[in-house]
Amino acid sequence: MARPGWYADPTAPDGRRYWDGQRWMDTSAPRKPSNTWLWLGITLVVVASLVVGLILWPSGGNVFGATPEDPRSSKPTGKQWDERVPSETPSPTPVETGFGESITCPYADSTPNSEVVDGRLSAGGLSIEAPGGKWVEQPAWISWMWDDNSMIRSIAPGWISNVNLGHIRVSDGFSSSLPRAAEEFMSCMASSGMFDGFERRERLRSEDYNVDGRIGWRLTSNIYVTNQLFQGIEGDTVDLVLIPTDDKNRIAVYVTCATIDLADNQAEAQRMLESLRWDG
Repeated sequence: MARPGWYADPTAPDGRRYWDGQRWMDTSAPRKPSNTWLWLGITLVVVASLVVGLILWPSGGNVFGATPEDPRSSKPTGKQWDERVPSETPSPTPVETGFGESITCPYADSTPNSEVVDGRLSAGGLSIEAPGGKWVEQPAWISWMWDDNSMIRSIAPGWISNVNLGHIRVSDGFSSSLPRAAEEFMSCMASSGMFDGFERRERLRSEDYNVDGRIGWRLTSNIYVTNQLFQGIEGDTVDLVLIPTDDKNRIAVYVTCATIDLADNQAEAQRMLESLRWDG
């Protein structure tokens, strides 16, 4: 008779059954130890090793041959934009590029004129000594000026220098504040057809200006264009003087456009400014 023990039995659980020496028992055979806990233990050991390695690994280390991050990356660093925090208004800079955009400028229903009387060009209560030489009595129309009296000088095909006298009106939309009205006027200049190919505007001065005891405002800017570079022309120096009149609706205007870096043209504009006077 067989000894007590486990014997093969296809009909029994796990294919084995126990013989106690006299009969077959229904007790199932003990299962082989599972490998699940073994593999779980191995996994935990590996993960723990990686964590320790990442903590202790020197900065810039190359784990498992990974390529280190390029320090020249364009990824932003430092303090980043947060739309929940209001930003401070940036201080104005000498070079301003926000001009020349298409804007709505006033329109004066006035016919431009070019007339020199007694050697002077006069309009809006102001007058200057009329420039000679290459300057001619031909109007340069600035569409938001009233009583416009002007002269021009041809510089190159499609490019002129000009001087204009006249006035603008608060009722047309210009500010009654002279500094603000000067900025509005200059913005209209930059965005007009006079400066097709506008690139940028550089402010040279913005300050009080005295004409025969009347305190006005002078704003001077370089207005750069790109469409005249083939002729060696960068743009114009625009010199604007606004003078208050006895009529609060009217602001007297003197403005010249002289080609940047053209010395004789710049000198002509300076002489005209020096001859500016109030005639009332």
